Formats: sequence, structure tokens, C-alpha cells
Amino acid sequence: MADTPDVLAKLEDRSVCEHLLSKLKYAQAASRGALETELSRIGITIPQFLALAAIEENADISSAELARMSYVSPQAMITIVARLQSAKLITRAPAAGGGRSLTLGLTAKGTRLLSAARAHAYAIERYILDELGSGAYAQLLSALDRVTDALTRAATVTKTAPWDAYVTDPPQFEADEKAV
Repeated sequence: MADTPDVLAKLEDRSVCEHLLSKLKYAQAASRGALETELSRIGITIPQFLALAAIEENADISSAELARMSYVSPQAMITIVARLQSAKLITRAPAAGGGRSLTLGLTAKGTRLLSAARAHAYAIERYILDELGSGAYAQLLSALDRVTDALTRAATVTKTAPWDAYVTDPPQFEADEKAV
């Protein structure tokens, strides 16, 4: 590894706020807050927006598949789907293969709302693009993809994580001890 001393020193900073994982969390919270504010202007929530987008992008998607793609529980998705259906934004129809499964589709009203929601979301992204410039924006997207990929790969490791090699002299704390 070609770690520079200043980068390594930054990793030793005891202020949690200065570390990558904290900065990712703060950026996620700020972006979510901005998106919630924008979407509330047209009467939609972020989970509803994501569900509408996933339905549009995946023909004949089931509610269970939608829950997996949206990282919400099937129970939460049932509520989201019910609200979208009662607002006449989506339709539910029996799956082509039969069985009890229902597939979801957008109505014309749902398509218009999704279009409006995307315009608000893209406005936030355009603002960030203008703030960062196109080069830094492209680098940020690439870096975030690499971080996501690295941490996703690490989640498949069973007993050890790839970063275990970087843990040096951690304070001892037994897993069976009460932390709080």
C-alpha cells in the first residue's frame, strides 16, 4: 500500500466526525433531508418515490421483490403499496405465471408523479454537480461505487472481514460483556 503519512495520521484522529464513515453518514443524512424536503412539495415520501421508480424500471415486479430492492421489510412494503394503490398511482394484477403473486405497474397518474419527483431529485443532483464541478462529481460517483462494492464484498465474508488485518492492538472487550 502506498499510504501517505498525512492520510494515516488522519485515520488516527480521535474525533469520530473527521472519519470517512461519519462523513458518509452526514452526507447521507443531508442528502436525505434535502430529498425529503423536495419530495414533500409534491406530496410523496422517499420510500414511495423509490418504490415507484423500481416499479417503472422492473416490469411485472412483485411486492416481495420490491421490498428486497428497496431495502425495506415486506410488511413496510405492503403499507407503501397499499397507499400507492389507494392514491391510484399503481395497479396490482395477477402474475402471468399464476399463483397468488400480484405484479405491480404504474398508472398514468403514477408516471406523472414519478416524473415530477425525478425532476426534484435531479435538481438536487444538478446543484451538487455545479458545486463540485464535473470532474470531482464523476470522481465522487466512482469512489462511492468502489466503497459500496468493497463493503458489500466484505459482508459476504463469514468469520473474518477484510479490514481485520488493519486492526492493531484493540482494547480488549469481551462480546459477552454488557456494552450498555
